[in-house]
Formats: sequence, structure tokens, C-alpha cells
Amino acid sequence: MSYAVKGAPFRYRGAVNVEECKTAADVMSAAGLDWEVAKCELVAKMPIHTDKPENGGFVFGSNNYVDCPNAYATYRTDYNIPLGIVKERYTPVQNIDAFTFFDGAIGKDKVIWQTAGFFGSGERIFVSAKLPKNILVDGDPVENYLVFTTSHDGSSGVKILFTPIRVVCQNTLNAAIATSSNFVSFRHTKSVHQKIDVAAEILGICDSQIQFLNEQYNFMKKIKMDDIKAQEIFANVILTEDEQFRVKQTGHTIGQIVTRDWRAIQDSQISMKKVNTIAEMNNYYFSGAGQREILGTAWGVYGAVTGYYANVDNSEGTKRMDSLLYGDKSRKIELAGNLLIAA
Repeated sequence: MSYAVKGAPFRYRGAVNVEECKTAADVMSAAGLDWEVAKCELVAKMPIHTDKPENGGFVFGSNNYVDCPNAYATYRTDYNIPLGIVKERYTPVQNIDAFTFFDGAIGKDKVIWQTAGFFGSGERIFVSAKLPKNILVDGDPVENYLVFTTSHDGSSGVKILFTPIRVVCQNTLNAAIATSSNFVSFRHTKSVHQKIDVAAEILGICDSQIQFLNEQYNFMKKIKMDDIKAQEIFANVILTEDEQFRVKQTGHTIGQIVTRDWRAIQDSQISMKKVNTIAEMNNYYFSGAGQREILGTAWGVYGAVTGYYANVDNSEGTKRMDSLLYGDKSRKIELAGNLLIAA
């Protein structure tokens, strides 16, 4: 069985290529994200109380509007689309202003903007950038990216996610390994000189992260791992501790789960969704893009987990990007990395 390579999560259909842009303002214009966000008072459409017993004595659909104290709505001013509910002290940050702190790094240090887009109706927007330094895992290249996001629904400020991508298979790796964080923090300032300092600070943090991950990934490549141990890692990522205990308690093995042995599945009470996920990870371990050269190593097992979530799982577009970078898939990949480092 062969698997198609879907590509980096921030290059989904609908994301705009902005590699030629030199500033964050250029990015917003090229990607059609140069709309503005405003805040307005929030009101509630309330039912009217009546003496009639229907609907509990209330009539709905009336024009009885009541102000909501300390509640405001953010909205796009181009189409008057509501984006979120915030409090009075919330101040909208315009798309065109959100990422200007990084302009000082673009071009000068060979950092290149990549893609830009938005989630939903514009509740969150993102911009990705490619860093100049790669990681080599015994000759296997891993490119490094930053993904910047900002929200207009009050859920978060500007976030910067450090995102390694294995070139041969475009698997999204997780930089949060062995207590290392995959988020970069910074001070958001207005001064031009301070913005340049912030950009330099972020690149310095990234350099340290790249060096650290280079050591961790190459360490994984040196760890030998047989097929049984690989299957146990897949099970640790997917199954709960109770489910793994039931497999052993009923006298079965993870290998039987991988081969979809009906008796083992029935006795262990493992859902078919989880069984199929473990089996597909195991298949990807042997047949996925770039896997043949790294079989029998922890790096190969890590490639199977990341490859399954990047190229086999059915989610697409912003849903895929959200889960791979920030959601459940990201946490599963992080868990796999930590299990393999500790193996």
C-alpha cells in the first residue's frame, strides 16, 4: 500500500502563497486579509412575559432588546460578520498591525513568508514563515517554520508556533519534546527598534530550538527498535492505560490488535476506530513515504505516527491545520516523541 503526501498543513487549498511579500502589511494585502475589525455593544433579544401558559408564559420572536453589561461583539467591518464576544477592555488589533514586529527578520536573515489565511469567518488568521536553517537527521532533512496566529474572538493574542517539517514526507513534527516548548513567546511593542529586537530575539530562540531538536532527532535515529516495540508505541499513543491493561489481562498481545484479531478485539473491548488507527500506523511504518530508509529505529516509529496524522487521517483544510498544530493530533505526536526519547 502506498500513501499520498498531503503537504504542510499551512499549505492547504485556500491558503495564499505570500513568498514574494517583504512586510506583514504586504502579506495582508496579497492574502485579502486587509479588512478591519471593530467592536460594538452586545444586546440580547429577550422574550416577553405574558399571562398565557404557552412556552412557560413567554413569547419569543419579539423586538424586546436588552443591553448586555460588559459584553461586546467583534466583527468584520467589510461584511459586518460577527467574530466573537469580548469584554469592554478588549481592544481589537488589526490584521495589518498584528505581525509587523517580525518585519525586521524578513529577507535580511533569509526568513521568507510562506502562506497566509484564516479560520472560519476570520476569528483567527495565520501567517507562516520559513526559517533558513534545516536539521539533518543522518542526511534526512527537516525544514523549520514559524506559524503566527492572532485571534479576533478574544481567545488569544499573537502566538508563534515553531514547526519542523520532514521534507521527504512533509510530516508535521512536534517541537515539544523532552520538556522543550514548541511555542515562542515575545514582548509585543510599538517601537520600531524594539520590534527589530523582538525579531532578533525570536530568531535566537529558534536557533537554540533547532540545535536542541537536531540532537533529539539524531538520538532517535540511533535507537534500535523492533516491530513489537514499534507496535507498543503505537498502542501507547492511541489506547488508554486501562485499554492496554485489558489486552494483557485477557491474554492477548498488541500484535493481535494490529492484525485485527477479532477475538482479541472483542475480549479487550477496544473500539474498531482505535484498532484501525493502530493498524494504519503500523502499515504506514512499513509503507509510508520515506519510511524504508529508517525502519527499525525510533526515528522510523516517530515517522509512522507523524505520517499517519499528516497523510492518512481524513481531515482537510483549516481543520487539519488546527489539529496538527494546536489540537489532538499535535498532542499525540508530542506523546510519541516523548515515549521514544525515553525508550
